[in-house]
Amino acid sequence: MTNNPWFSIRSALNNRVFPYFAAFLTVVILLTVVRGFERAEYQRFSEQQRSDVLNQLSAARARLEAALNQRLFLTRGLLAYVSTINPDITQSEFERLSSVLVEDQEGIEFLALYKDNIVSHLYPLAGNEDAIGFNPMTIPEERDAIERAIQSRQTVFAGPLQLEPKKNWGFISRTPIFITPPDQPPQSGRYWGLVGIGFDRNTLFQEAGLLNLSSKLQYGIRGKDGLGETGDLVFGDTSIFQQNPVRLEVTLPNGSWQLAAIPDNGWASTAPISKWLWIGGGLSALLAGVLVYILVSEPVRLQKAVQRATIALRRSQDALQHANEELETRVEKRTAQLAQANQEITLLNSRLKAENLRLSAEVEVTRRLQQMMLPKQEELNQIAELDIAGFMEPATEVGGDYYDVLQNNGHVTIGIGDVTGHGLESGVLMIMVQTAVRTLLEGAKTDSKQFLSVLNRTIYHNIQRMKSEKNLTLSILDYHQDKLRLSGQHEEMIVVRSGGKIERVDTIDLGFPIGLVADIADFVADAEIQLNPGDVVVLYTDGIPEAENPQGVQYGIERLCQILSDNWRQSAQEIRQAVIEDVRRHIGTQKVYDDITLLVIKPKPSLLRDRSGVAPIQQDS
Repeated sequence: MTNNPWFSIRSALNNRVFPYFAAFLTVVILLTVVRGFERAEYQRFSEQQRSDVLNQLSAARARLEAALNQRLFLTRGLLAYVSTINPDITQSEFERLSSVLVEDQEGIEFLALYKDNIVSHLYPLAGNEDAIGFNPMTIPEERDAIERAIQSRQTVFAGPLQLEPKKNWGFISRTPIFITPPDQPPQSGRYWGLVGIGFDRNTLFQEAGLLNLSSKLQYGIRGKDGLGETGDLVFGDTSIFQQNPVRLEVTLPNGSWQLAAIPDNGWASTAPISKWLWIGGGLSALLAGVLVYILVSEPVRLQKAVQRATIALRRSQDALQHANEELETRVEKRTAQLAQANQEITLLNSRLKAENLRLSAEVEVTRRLQQMMLPKQEELNQIAELDIAGFMEPATEVGGDYYDVLQNNGHVTIGIGDVTGHGLESGVLMIMVQTAVRTLLEGAKTDSKQFLSVLNRTIYHNIQRMKSEKNLTLSILDYHQDKLRLSGQHEEMIVVRSGGKIERVDTIDLGFPIGLVADIADFVADAEIQLNPGDVVVLYTDGIPEAENPQGVQYGIERLCQILSDNWRQSAQEIRQAVIEDVRRHIGTQKVYDDITLLVIKPKPSLLRDRSGVAPIQQDS
């Protein structure tokens, strides 16, 4: 069998082929291992790259939504004014309010009212006179959108489209207006029309940072008219959406946009270290294949081959060491950057802690000033005609509610107000109001229209200087010889007549929010109420009727009236105590979200008969 020629040929062939096969298999195995390492590194690098893009995209979305909401919110003031105060607003009144609303706002092309769906008021009017009388319902696309807005009672958002008269590209938002009948829920009445706003597209995207070349990202937005990912392109290049971008949704009043981003140079196809992995791994695979070939094919020359392979292996080790050193250098550099960032964060935290301490001290000073400026017990005891009990509890350290009781020239002046929000800024504004009211009274300002107009101008200019968005509701009561004159806009005044009968006096037509516009003289009026023996007058801020229990149910004005009707025979302090205890029982364990203020005023019975004697008064602040 050993002399079989076929066996001899096959054996010789195996001896020649097997060393190559062994060497090839070794190279393939090592390259497969290198490929596995390279893919894992690329996966890690790709995930990090997408995470970095997502962080930048999230910040851009936040800026974009903030810029959008800042402009869309401007129409809320016009909607509330037309719905609740003046549905017969004139063009001059509309221009005056609009000029205040758009002040310091960039990119606003127009504000408009569409009474009965026809453009009836426009700001600015100059250059746009031809738009008055335009009916957008004549355009099929506009008509469908407006009908959806009316049926859903929600805002419709359109664009981008060309805006007249500049022919620039922008967006238009329209919101339906429904009249608010007296003592009815907001906008529950008949349909009035629309309020609209148009603003420039490039200004919006500039504020969002989408035009900033330093971001090193390509942005794209699709979803024209709020249709999301199914809508047409709004900004950028359509090719961005074909390159596996990072995507986020941008919320609009009646839909959404899809915001996408990719790096300027597209996504990297390999990790930065891939080149060195392939160089080192390839050399190692090649040398290992040669070594296996030598071991299998030439055992006799093994020693020399090992020596040559050792030299080559050292070279490959040097290449791998070089790659490792470069990697370590990058790691050290990144570690140093992280250490520097950590040091900066530590410094920032120290500064933030110091700033918090300073702010806490300012808040404490403001809180003490606020408490010191409330009416004192001895001041109220000097009021011979009235039994008065007051209560104020801020939702935070510094409240935004205001009340005061002052005497001047035989008159008792009572003020109550509510600054929007609460906290330090609201507390400071409350102190401004108290000081301004006292100053005007000392200057013998008794005419309600003149009094509130001067007070409003003072507070308005201070708010503008502070660059604040705060304002307040304020009612002023003047008591003299059993008559109470009420002016200014605030919550309802409740009068409990002898026998427990409730009268609710609406103040919506007696004034305008203080600090919102420069001149409110045209909005100020007053009402006179005759007080009889046993009557009770109650003033409050919205923290009482809007107080919620753990189930989210509000306390309500009806429950307040019932408590007053049940306790009208009691003293002012006892009535106040009954109301506050009932409110606290309703709130229970629920967090208090708004300041609570209550004033109970009751003519002293003895003085109603003979105007002599002073009854003791209790007051709790």
